[in-house]
Order: sequence, then C-alpha cells, then structure tokens
Amino acid sequence: MTPPLLAKSCPDPASPPPPATLAGHTVQVLDCAERILQARARDSLEAAGLPPELGARLHRIVCLAAFLHDLGKANDQFQAMVRTNSRKRQLLRHEALLLWLAWPGKLLGSWLEGGAGGAGDLRLALAAACGHHRRFPDDAIRTEGTSGQLTILAGHPDFHEILTLGARRLGLGAPPSLTDQELKESWRNPLKRHLDDCALQLDEELRCDSEAAHLLALAKALLVAADVAGSVLPRAGGDVGWLDEALTWGGEGLLDGVVSSRLKGAPLRPFQNGVAQSTAPVTLVRASCGTGKTIAAYAWAARQHSGRQLWICYPTTGTATEGFRDYLIAADIEASLEHSRAKIDLEILESAGVDAEDRWHRLEALRVWTRTAISCTADTVLGLLQNQRKGVYAWCGIARAAFVFDEIHAYDETMFGLLLRFLASLPGLPVLLMTASLPKHRLRALREVCSRHRGQELAELFGPSELERLPRYRLARTNELPWAEVCQELAAGGKVLWVSNTVDRCRNLASQAAEQGLAPLVYHSRFRYLDRVRRHECVIKAFRSEAAALAFTTQVAEMSLDLSATLLVSDLAPVPSLIQRLGRLNRYASPARPQPPGRGLFVDPPHPLPYAEGDLQAARGWLAGVGTDPCSQEDLAAAWRHEESVAPLPVMSNWLDGGFATSVGDVREASPGITILLPEDVASIASGELAWEAAALPMPRPPEDWVSWPRIRHLPVPPGGVVEYDAEKGARWRKR
Repeated sequence: MTPPLLAKSCPDPASPPPPATLAGHTVQVLDCAERILQARARDSLEAAGLPPELGARLHRIVCLAAFLHDLGKANDQFQAMVRTNSRKRQLLRHEALLLWLAWPGKLLGSWLEGGAGGAGDLRLALAAACGHHRRFPDDAIRTEGTSGQLTILAGHPDFHEILTLGARRLGLGAPPSLTDQELKESWRNPLKRHLDDCALQLDEELRCDSEAAHLLALAKALLVAADVAGSVLPRAGGDVGWLDEALTWGGEGLLDGVVSSRLKGAPLRPFQNGVAQSTAPVTLVRASCGTGKTIAAYAWAARQHSGRQLWICYPTTGTATEGFRDYLIAADIEASLEHSRAKIDLEILESAGVDAEDRWHRLEALRVWTRTAISCTADTVLGLLQNQRKGVYAWCGIARAAFVFDEIHAYDETMFGLLLRFLASLPGLPVLLMTASLPKHRLRALREVCSRHRGQELAELFGPSELERLPRYRLARTNELPWAEVCQELAAGGKVLWVSNTVDRCRNLASQAAEQGLAPLVYHSRFRYLDRVRRHECVIKAFRSEAAALAFTTQVAEMSLDLSATLLVSDLAPVPSLIQRLGRLNRYASPARPQPPGRGLFVDPPHPLPYAEGDLQAARGWLAGVGTDPCSQEDLAAAWRHEESVAPLPVMSNWLDGGFATSVGDVREASPGITILLPEDVASIASGELAWEAAALPMPRPPEDWVSWPRIRHLPVPPGGVVEYDAEKGARWRKR
C-alpha cells in the first residue's frame, strides 16, 4: 500500500489522522478560506479602500492560493523529513517547488489559469501561497548539503486526489494526469533562474497596477488566517464551524459598560463628549496627562463604532498592560492583552479571566478575532504592515476594527512613518490619535495624509481649557544635585520622582540616596521582565500610599507610570520628553481639587547621551521661556517653539509593497542592545518552572565575545560573572 502524502508530522505516519495528510489539510484550509472570505472579504476591501466589486476576484485568488499553498510538499525530501524527523537539508522549500509546478507555462499552469481568471491572477494566487510562512523567497533554494535533486511525487494517488478536489471546488476542468518528475540542480542553476524570473515578471506587473498589489496583500493576510485556522482547529478539537460564530459576532453596545463603570454615574465632561461625537475618519486629540483622554476614547468607540472591535494601541508593553488593567480586566466584555510578553502579564494579573492560561494554547493566533477590545502595543497593529506575525494573524479582527493610537509623540521616525502608512493605505479603518504634544512637522504630515488619502481633513480636538490652564508647576534649573530639597520633601510626607537619562546614572543616584539613609525604589528597563513588572507594581503602590515615597527611574516614567509626584527631579532631555515627565507631577490637580504648584527641578547631566547636545540646548531655552512662575500645561506647550523639520513620509511596507516577496520588517528603529538570559535561570527554564519570556533581560551593547555564548530560545546566555544583577536594582555589565 502506498503511504499517504503528509502535510505535517504525526505520531504514526503509516496511519495519520486526516488533518495531518496533505489532502486532509488542503480540505481544511480551503474550507476555512471560504468561511473567512464570506465574513471578511467585503470588510477587507473596505479597509483597503477598494471597491466591493472586487469581492469575486479576491475570493477566487484566495481560494486558489488555499488549494495550492502546500502542494509543493508532494516531494520525496519533504515526505522523508516529516516521516522520520530528518534534519537533512531539502533542495527546495515547498513554496519554491510550487512555482516550478504551477507558474503559467509549467506543468499545471494552463490548467489552473482557467480557475484563476487568467495568468495574471494565477500569479497573484501563487505569490500569496508562497508567502504563507511570511518568509519567501529567503532560503528557498538550498544546494549546499543536499543531493542536488528531488522527486516531485506528481504520480502519487493523493496528488491526483488533491487535483480532483481543486477541479471540483474551484470550477477547474479535468485535472491533467501526471507522473513523478525528477528535478535536478545544475551549474546552469535553472531553479534559481526560474525563481528570479517569477519575481521579475510579477513585480513588473504590480508596479503598473496598484489595485492588484493591494489585492495581493489582502490575499496574503487572508490565506495566512485560513492556514492558521485550518492547522490549529483540528488539533485543538474544534472544527471550521467555529469560524462562523467567531467572525459574525458583533459586540454591539458592550463598550458602553466600560465607559459607565469608569464614570460611576457621572456624565462625560464636555471635552470627552466632544471626542465621543467625532465622526471624522481620523481624529487627533491633543490633551495633557490626566484630562480623561482614555475614557473619551472608549466613549468614541462605543458611540461611533459599536460592533467594531476596538484596538487600543500604546507605545510600550508597560502602558499596554496598565491600559488592560485599568479599563478592561474587570469589564464585563471579552478583552485581550497583546504584546510580546503578554502571557507573563496575564499570569501576574491572575484575575484576567478563567481562560487566561487557555488563551495561550494552540488557538493563540485566533483568539483575538472574538474580542470586544484589545489592549496592545502599537507594534502589534503596525507590525501588520511589516508582515510581523501577530499583526498578520490578527487581520480578521483588524479588518473590522476601530483604532486608538495613544501617546503618538513617543513614536520614533520609523514607527511614525508606519502610522502614516497605516492611515494612507487602510483608509476604511477609523482611527483616533492621542498625544499631549506633537511637533509641527508631524502634525503637518498627519494633515497631508488625511486630506490626500482619506478624503477629509484631520479632525483636531484639544483638552479642556480649565485643566490645560491650571497652574500645576513651578520649574527651575539647578546646578547641583538637589538632595536637600529631596530630603525636605520626603520629611513632609511628599512623593519624589527622579528621572535620569541613562540606567547607570539612575542606579548610581539611587545608591547615593541609600547611602544617605533614604529608601529609594529603582525602576528602569534593565530588569528581567518578571522583575520589571514587580518593580512597576512597587512604585505605583508606593506613590498611591499615604507614606512618603522616592523613586529613581529612567525614560520609562514618561509613559508607563500612572502616578503623581509632589517633587520632580529630572535630567535635561528633549522638550517632548520633559513635557511627558512633567505629566507625572501634580497629576491629579483640578479646579475642583486645587493643589499648590508642584516643583520641577532640572539638572544638567554629565553628558548628553542618549540625546544630542542640541536637544539639551533647546530644552534650556524652553525652560528659560517658561520661567519660574507657576505655569500650566498650556504654558509648557506655548513655550515650545518646534523646529521646522521636513514632514515625515509614509514608509515602505513589506506587506503592501513586497509584491512577489514576503519578508518580515522592523516597526521600530534598531538599537545596539541585546536581550539575554541569565545563567542562573537556565535550569529553571529547562525544567519549565520559569518561562523564558519572564526571564528575558534587555541589555545595552554587549562585550565583543557575545557571539560565542550558548543560546536558549535563540537568546544568548553569558558566562557567570559577566552580568551584575539585582532584582531590586537591575542589571549591568560587570566591568572587566
């Protein structure tokens, strides 16, 4: 008996379950694709600004891609790998072999063209199929360490069964009768040349047809969704019928409960009501910290976009977790926390729901499709544009969602460029942007994108004047470290927040405080993730208690700390950073609860890093303009004379612009740091007592010999004694 063709490994390859076979998996993915298209094809086209008349074409391309996506696994080398768990290199990845089989002019090309509606859409379907692992054509052909030849099992009964399935489901004619095909690599390199020719032909077509390029991007995302569902649901004991419920669920009116629970019977303020009533495609809210922007954002989603999923996007994992904790964890809705360490945060939060751990089983990629609201880092959503896993997997939710991007002033140039591209290329998705301040060149870029790509002007709203004009601060520069002022404030029961520009300076100052008999808390980015979450909790708890508190922090205080200090000490930094740091000073003062102006003392650091000296010089001028009299948040903004810079532009998107290729790109500008695991954690990680995500430790530029360190989960493990680590102070490289 001829053994069946497999799509995946399984315990008994001689008697595999249907989902593990190539024929069974193809049926599952095709079934999922059809259900997903029924629910999300129109939403996808609307999100991308494409006419609904393209629905039939999109349906045809995606279903053809679903039918073909794993057909290249019908070769002797892949089958040997899944049957024996062999690590022997294969001459061709299965995606590249598919092109050899099905590109127009190849064995199956003319037969498939009829179902595709022509050679052009067949090429789109094949490009979508080849991109379903999000990395193609990288490493598609591997001649070194292989036999240089493989056999395409086109004569296998299962191969003919799959072709017959395609003929029936896609309206193709009778499939051709094929025999096994020998494929050899030679010095002429025909495989590489064929791959290059395919790329050149398709990319030339897409350069002249932006509509086809957008269809291809949508097809790639929808196929990935179908493949994930078709792979995961059978293994988790579910069936494709789950998709019908998951993708048709509406959630109308559920966000009203989040708003009412936060307001506790009080009405929205006029400012919040203005945000909630905005019907513009893109709304920008410029309001200072503590003005109620976040609850206004939920009210906007509840009133204007009921029935759409809500994605609240923050710049950091810390702010995303806090947003989930403060607004969603106790709400009577299906909510989700999405960022690179979300699993650890959910375990710490504990009360996230009875299925908190279950969310991380094999249905992880699908669970967000059914959520009413998702608190996430902006990387999750903008990562879609760069083919990053979470964003692509979430397309079925994103395609029918509303978005809040908070604290957009904190985005680096790459991320802000991706935000502009998101606004430009997905004009059917409603967006609310929030910030305390924004440079003029970025504001100009937002206005241009909205008028050019959204057909309407950017709606701009401002914070409540009674809060913006409240005298909250009294600012001053100091040439000496203000230990006397700190001790005096603590003796009076005050809360002191000291923000440094570098981790080393933060730790050194905290050590000096301890030497003076003070009890400093230390919080920065250089902790194991689990310890960082605990440090965050300690700082928040201390500042919300009745006792005096002293915390030494870094730039993490600019976004992820929801606290109010009575004295702020800060290194000089760029003006936007200083405005954010001041948002933690006298934060909760209001006309109804007036407080004396909080003092902000600014110190010249010993060197400007990580900033430029020009940034600090501009900050000195800004402080001089603000003066030493009591001042408001409005005064801070008015004194900031933004430099006239060239407006940023939407950046290239690997998802939208990749064409034939599918590769993963970056969402943020690269930094010279490294993430490691401590050697003392290795045993606990190996035993399962400690999750590697919880132990991950971000560090600055490592020693030159780091490339020779052993790795666990792709993370380097330095030798003992290289890292100096304290769970309350953080990490640094030990000086050699």
